[in-house]
Amino acid sequence: MDRMVAPLGRLWRAIADRLAAPADGAEAAALHDVAAASAPVLWLLGKTGAGKTSIVAALTGDPAAEVGAGFAPCTRTARVFDLPPEAPLLRILDTRGLEEPGYDPAEDIAWCESQAHLIVAVARVDDPAQGAVLAALRAARRRHPDWPVIVAQTHLHALYPAGAAHPDPYPFTGGPDDLLNPAIPHALRQALAHHRALFEGLPGPAPRFVPLDFTDAADGYEPTGFGLDALLAALAEAAPEAARAIAAAREAPDGTRRLILGYAAAAAGGGAVPAPAIGIAALAGANGLMLRALAARHGLAWTSADLAGLGAAIGGGALLGWGLRYGVRELAKLIPGLGTVLGGTLNAAAAFALTCGIGEAARVWLAHRRRGATAPPEEVRRAFHDALAQAVRRNRPA
Repeated sequence: MDRMVAPLGRLWRAIADRLAAPADGAEAAALHDVAAASAPVLWLLGKTGAGKTSIVAALTGDPAAEVGAGFAPCTRTARVFDLPPEAPLLRILDTRGLEEPGYDPAEDIAWCESQAHLIVAVARVDDPAQGAVLAALRAARRRHPDWPVIVAQTHLHALYPAGAAHPDPYPFTGGPDDLLNPAIPHALRQALAHHRALFEGLPGPAPRFVPLDFTDAADGYEPTGFGLDALLAALAEAAPEAARAIAAAREAPDGTRRLILGYAAAAAGGGAVPAPAIGIAALAGANGLMLRALAARHGLAWTSADLAGLGAAIGGGALLGWGLRYGVRELAKLIPGLGTVLGGTLNAAAAFALTCGIGEAARVWLAHRRRGATAPPEEVRRAFHDALAQAVRRNRPA
């Protein structure tokens, strides 16, 4: 028992040491890579002006300006947006250069191959020329016919009669009924039919069509996110893992909830490592980096008194109980074969849950601290236990 409790009793101290030490760029990069390896990828394919940035902003809840600044080059012809950037919960690949002569999607396809994947092809309804998008889709589907494809048909209002508003209620089904529905303007029905005929010949399962129109308030169309619910429903059907990541990303407008989930995924990746003790180090590292990032989002920095107060508010018994559970599973990895696999699987879930619990407790602590107050211990403890319970439900097999 001492063998298990001793390292676990030092877990909180190890987290404190991470916070007290200077920022470690190498450790932060390693945690980013662990999270990124399991984050689902949403690949956006579309010509310039098709509305890709508006879709990213609507899906993630990030303003378009922040989305634009958040993309980083990842191949010669594409850039990636990590959400959150510190520990990605979702990765969005945006291909540039589709209209450039000789564009070859092979490098972009290879970048996606090792990760969960979904393609969203974005096409303006008033742009009938989609040859470059179709060529890239055909290449991807020839190599991966199982990759789901959603075709977002955008800028619907460009084909409305003068002065017309969005149809109410949302009339589009994505199927042949759209092309006969008199509630949809005739010119728009013709454009939808043209696009759908273009995409019908793709290898693999038929794509899902989602007409939508994301506008600014100044454009005068309500709602500004016309078709967003239909897009979210299509994502949930085509790629549940990506849909769950998007839902989590949208939960907290300030981004702290998605930050916690990203670091929790990184901690889970460390917990799954077959070698004993490596998972504990990853757990401490992920939580230390997460607490530092959460404090930065609140415009604060941790002090030793803060960290001691947070630990006391959570309750040493709660931390020790979950830490002990983690330690038992780490020791299970010493058993060859099944013990190694089972210990890693169970510890990934425990690391995810514990990191969520600490993160949510820290959110409460920091929110009060920013107001110059001390968080009530019962509120901190409740946030910790509620987050644990939610994380356990999230990872429970269906």
